[in-house]
Amino acid sequence: MTLRIRGPVALGVHWSHDAAVSICTPDGIVFSLAEERVVRIKHYYGFPIQAIRVALEFCGLSGRDIDLFAFSAKKPMFTHHRRYAVVGMAGLHSTVAEPVDPSVSAPVIPPGLNMDGTPLDWQWRGFESRHPLQFVKELEELGFFHPRMKCYYVEHHRAHAASAFRFSGFDEACVLTLDGKGDGLSATISHGHPDGRLDLRRSSRRGASIGSFYQAVTEALGFVPVDGEFKTMGLAAAGRADGSPNPFAGLITVHDGVLQGDPGWEFRDYNAVHPDKAVDNPISSIRQAADYERLLAVTSPEQVAHHAQALCEEVMLEFTRQALAITGQKRVAAAGGVMLNVKANAAIRDTLGLAPEDFFIFPDSPDSGLAAGAAMEALFHEGAVHTPVALGSPYLGHSYHDEEIRSVLEGSRDRCRVVDCGSQSAEVTAEKLASGIVIGTFQGRLEMGPRALGNRSVLADPRDISIKERINALLKGREWFVPFAPIVLDDDAHLYWHGSTDYRYMTFAVTATPYAHATVPAVVHIDGTMRPQVVTAAGNPWLHAVLRAFKQRTGVGVLVNTSFNRHGHPIVGSPADALLHLQNGWVDALILGARFVERRDANSTP
Repeated sequence: MTLRIRGPVALGVHWSHDAAVSICTPDGIVFSLAEERVVRIKHYYGFPIQAIRVALEFCGLSGRDIDLFAFSAKKPMFTHHRRYAVVGMAGLHSTVAEPVDPSVSAPVIPPGLNMDGTPLDWQWRGFESRHPLQFVKELEELGFFHPRMKCYYVEHHRAHAASAFRFSGFDEACVLTLDGKGDGLSATISHGHPDGRLDLRRSSRRGASIGSFYQAVTEALGFVPVDGEFKTMGLAAAGRADGSPNPFAGLITVHDGVLQGDPGWEFRDYNAVHPDKAVDNPISSIRQAADYERLLAVTSPEQVAHHAQALCEEVMLEFTRQALAITGQKRVAAAGGVMLNVKANAAIRDTLGLAPEDFFIFPDSPDSGLAAGAAMEALFHEGAVHTPVALGSPYLGHSYHDEEIRSVLEGSRDRCRVVDCGSQSAEVTAEKLASGIVIGTFQGRLEMGPRALGNRSVLADPRDISIKERINALLKGREWFVPFAPIVLDDDAHLYWHGSTDYRYMTFAVTATPYAHATVPAVVHIDGTMRPQVVTAAGNPWLHAVLRAFKQRTGVGVLVNTSFNRHGHPIVGSPADALLHLQNGWVDALILGARFVERRDANSTP
């Protein structure tokens, strides 16, 4: 597929955990893809070379078409290319503008070493082949590092702030970032101006990190950190405010917009500490997780999670309150992994009286979103963009032609029944959902970010609460306390919660109405909340048509939505991935483009 692209073109890269690539222009994001969706290693840690290849091919570009190569790191990596700029939290602070000699190739760097010959950090031990310096020759072959290209190195939290503000559509805003310890910081407050300037007002060091705290509790509860925090949030709903003191009270506080308190986080190799749960990535364990684990001897896991969530909400709320006062703004744009906490986001919204229209959370808030932030920041400093653009569609990954889908299915006709539904695919999908089966969707372009928003989702009937257990057993293999989200027809959203219905990206929780409890119990969490995605005909025509057809059959314009991936796997990235899920019995059926697909041993027939 070739997209119409108005230059200049910036390609952003994030190469730590959740490695990703984004292509941006002055019009916004053209393409965005996490490496995990291609290489099939969840939260992939390393340089996203495969995602870069997919991005260029999908957009009809080569490396020579890229004007700006932007990286979410404050330390220059490819220093052989002597035309680069460094953007720190306070803005542009250094540039190198020496002419680039195209006849000079990059040096070959032995695995395990930096370009200056020093050893790589411990995170890369055993993963040296994924390090950025091992891909210089491949990048040159793709056309990168040409004399006209300029590289940008954008500090971690600056890239988060750029992703929040520059895609918010706000002319002016209070810009927040909250995560673990990116480039030595855990939180920042900036003032986004109408001319695009981002003025840093406050920053918090890595020691006082609410993200690291939540990660440590997640590990203590037996979940994999940097992956299982959503489980901690789900489990917290099973706890209760019973009057018992919070063992985490005062651990982290906020003073004048700066996070305070230093638990002395000690980071170590998770795979070495937990060999029985080792993952195919270098991730950090936090020593304090062992201290928090001891609480489980006297406190239930539900209460530990509940207390951790309470502290998280308290800190995030106070941080936002003070940030608004410091910047003098009434609108908030935010990013960073901590901003995936939809319950805390809801508490901020409700307590501070922020309408969702004035509280933008970048949908790709975790580190994968740094690629887009770095690219857009480079465009700003080159004078190509000024005022923020509105994000719009989240469907910014790659897609497959009908012929490619047909070819994949051709080799499975002895095991699968395939029916080409043509223009009736939405109606067929709704009919099958109403009959009680669980369907994996593979439609159009892949969603950007960690949340499935209909194109790579698993859909089911929300009227029967037992469907949750069935999906968990069939697909997820996950815990009972993890909620499922509703996809909601825009015209009907007011029936299921009160207030605004401007929830397109699953970034907030809402309180379910009695009607929601009665009619769609499968998408109401044990604490009475939901995490909705509201669908319009303009935003996703096919999904909107499915919801309408389902409502015509059932009277309910809501579906269960969960990400299309077996527990521990990334969201499906190709038709072959989707077919693998079907053949392994992880879903009942697929809707692959316009084709409805079932296993031949399935009980139902299309």
